Amino acid sequence: MAWRAAVPTGTKYACEVKRALPLVILLAAQASALLWEAWRLGVTADEPSHLTASYMYWLGRDVLYPSDTPPLMRMLVGWVPRALGAPSPLDDLQWSSRNSYDLAPRVLYSQGAAKARRLMFLARLPFILFPLLITLVVWAWGRALFGDGIALALAACTALEPTLLGHGALIKSDVMATWGCLLFTWTAWRYWCTPGRLRLAIMTGALVLAVLTKFTLLALIPVALLVVLWRGPRLAGPILLAAAIYIGILAAYQLRTGPLDTSYWEPPLDSFVGRGELRLVRILSHVPWPTQFVRGLRFIGAASRNQSFSAYLFGQRIQGSAPMYFPAALALKFPVPLQILALAGIAAMVSQAFRRRTTSASVFICGVALLLFGLAVRSHLHIGFRHILPILPLLILIGGFALHQWGRGRLGRLAAAGLLLWLAVSSLRIYPQGISYFNEWAGGPGNGWKYLADSNLDWGQNLPELAGYVAEHKLASVKLYYFGADMPEYRMRAGTFTEEVGPWNPTLTTARRLQPTPGVYAVSVNLVLGFVLPPGYQDYFAYFRERQPVGRAGYSIFIYRVPG
Repeated sequence: MAWRAAVPTGTKYACEVKRALPLVILLAAQASALLWEAWRLGVTADEPSHLTASYMYWLGRDVLYPSDTPPLMRMLVGWVPRALGAPSPLDDLQWSSRNSYDLAPRVLYSQGAAKARRLMFLARLPFILFPLLITLVVWAWGRALFGDGIALALAACTALEPTLLGHGALIKSDVMATWGCLLFTWTAWRYWCTPGRLRLAIMTGALVLAVLTKFTLLALIPVALLVVLWRGPRLAGPILLAAAIYIGILAAYQLRTGPLDTSYWEPPLDSFVGRGELRLVRILSHVPWPTQFVRGLRFIGAASRNQSFSAYLFGQRIQGSAPMYFPAALALKFPVPLQILALAGIAAMVSQAFRRRTTSASVFICGVALLLFGLAVRSHLHIGFRHILPILPLLILIGGFALHQWGRGRLGRLAAAGLLLWLAVSSLRIYPQGISYFNEWAGGPGNGWKYLADSNLDWGQNLPELAGYVAEHKLASVKLYYFGADMPEYRMRAGTFTEEVGPWNPTLTTARRLQPTPGVYAVSVNLVLGFVLPPGYQDYFAYFRERQPVGRAGYSIFIYRVPG
């Protein structure tokens, strides 16, 4: 009989600490990068609106428009302005509009620059948790599939992915939804492998959290239903899922419910809902739902099916259906080394399929990624690569199948190390401006404006860089045309700029094209490209569009010199 020597407890503990130490160092480095980003980045276009809506949620008045995100984000951050005693939007003269964008300046900016910056920094801090959790889940799943070494490599890829890092400290739901989607997919796979009551409860909880991060993740509900119908319990499982989702939604919306009356909807419901979905809506209308939840579904549904938002692709303004938008965004904004890794991983999966060795993990990872990507391609909402962030950790995990094969030979390990080094260099070069990251196919972030704009490039985040540019080049003053929600007077010294009035609506100017007078101009890229301007004024900044800028503040503000 063979006997195994007992390993001393202290030795086992030391081994576990040694194995975990690289991950801890990685997470600490990622957290440090996110903290600096939260302090350094200028305010992005939607953050004040979300902060204001979150504040109202904590004041028990979750009634603001647009209700375009579920309440988990508001639950997470609304305590910050309340704890700091920020001015209440209830006292604002524009309260009757119930528009969070109109009310945001009172909450964020009415107390002065120092308090505004402190409030924004502290409000961003809770969101730093989600990139760290994404990295941790990728590591845990990768470890279960491929072992410690590959798991650490996948975690490093996740932490270094420029768009996830660039959006990771913002008051937005995109990275939070990425975490929710990944957590659900992982827990669903675990339940599939080993069904049990505890794992069913964990999967259900993950699904509820995912649904409360972003409306588009309601698409995960059919996935969960398929899992419980296949693995059981076939009767109790669907009932549990439905009850948990419904109760979770009611609780998150503070039990503010009402009848689902579709007769008054504008636009009409059938203009953006298919026949099958319309039938489901009519069934669900017999149950009370939170008013803000219904408003959010209306807003997202109409935006996804109608021509609500202008966008920009390959030098052209687009509106409505544009099936190439997200494939192009993925090709141009997902790092090339990760593209190579993901394609090699797909090849490894195909090879496994031909040998009839397909794993359940590959089905879950690829299935959810394809589902979400397919829904995005069908959507008419094209305002940023960030809308498909939930598929990025899944693509990184797909790359793990390639690393698993490459690890068998020295050449493969060298290739993997080279790709990881390439990714690290690309990510560190753009940091902390990951919002504006474009890969080598696009020619780098400096050329990104030729292909995509909006939150892919210019989200109003570069006023701090503009202040630095003005100081560095000793400019007396610049004429500023700014797109965003930051406050130039809080970022720049008095007298160093004049904020110019653009054609934001036809009452502000009669000219269809700007004829600039001599001077130095700082113009947001979105305005130069014109797609965000009202009809008839989209060539207002054509003078600048036809010329090369003499400088840039970050990547989203171009500097021009008009000679005298």
